[in-house]
Amino acid sequence: MVIRQQREPSGDPEKNIIAESVAQVQLLLDSDLAAVTVDRLIVGVFFTGIKLSNGYGGIAYTPPELINRASHHILKERMTRYQGVPVAAILLDKMVSPFAEIIRLATLNALSVPLFRSGRYNVAYDADLADFDTLFTHRKVCLVGAIIPLLKHMKELKPASVAIIDKKAATQQEAEADWGTFFPPDQLPEQLARCETAVFTGAAVANGSVAELLALTPATAAVAVVGPSAGFIPDMLFARQVAAVGTSVVTDPDQALDILGEGGGGYHLFGTCMQKLNIFNRFRLAQLGLGSH
Repeated sequence: MVIRQQREPSGDPEKNIIAESVAQVQLLLDSDLAAVTVDRLIVGVFFTGIKLSNGYGGIAYTPPELINRASHHILKERMTRYQGVPVAAILLDKMVSPFAEIIRLATLNALSVPLFRSGRYNVAYDADLADFDTLFTHRKVCLVGAIIPLLKHMKELKPASVAIIDKKAATQQEAEADWGTFFPPDQLPEQLARCETAVFTGAAVANGSVAELLALTPATAAVAVVGPSAGFIPDMLFARQVAAVGTSVVTDPDQALDILGEGGGGYHLFGTCMQKLNIFNRFRLAQLGLGSH
């Protein structure tokens, strides 16, 4: 069986994924978007969170490099206020802010919540991606980013091997606690080339690296994207042969923003104001011989 990896459209591939997802959300929500504005916004240390006037909320990882680059803008440029701004202005990338791209992603995630509940997607709520064991059992797994909750399940899933690649050397001891083998970032192409299942964190969407990671992954590998930042409709990831997305939706936007505003992160949100969900690409899973979920 020959499986060809879909070629990325021309231009910035990362922006294509988000821009195409934005266009799809606009098409699906249509006139429902016209009156939606920003109710609250928090640019937190770890995550950025937004609450919209329609009551839905979304979060996205705040990359440290964005925070570092923001200092020049904050000191010398006028501040752009988001409260009360029409969502359309954010989606069309018309806002001027060092955090504009992450705020746009959080907004996209908020707008995706009702679409997940519409029946359009194959969604499993309140479950971990580890519950779908055929993605991992007896397979060579490569995790880009130390996804500790998933790693804790690895022993029981019995993979053939687990390679863990993370830029933060400080995570090595935790990541290698009988769960896998830690590799530095310069080993990324080699380890991805060997894998049968690749798992990328949603931070790869937020920091602009997911398209590059997909390009390095074998066409025969099962790919999953995991984390709150991947909480937007999966159509464009599925079009790029992603087999599953393990993410979450905000169930209490005000509480989520309160936690983020006080320096909280993803671990503080689960079980209080966020709900886990998995979205499966049935066609891709069947193509890989992994069945459907």
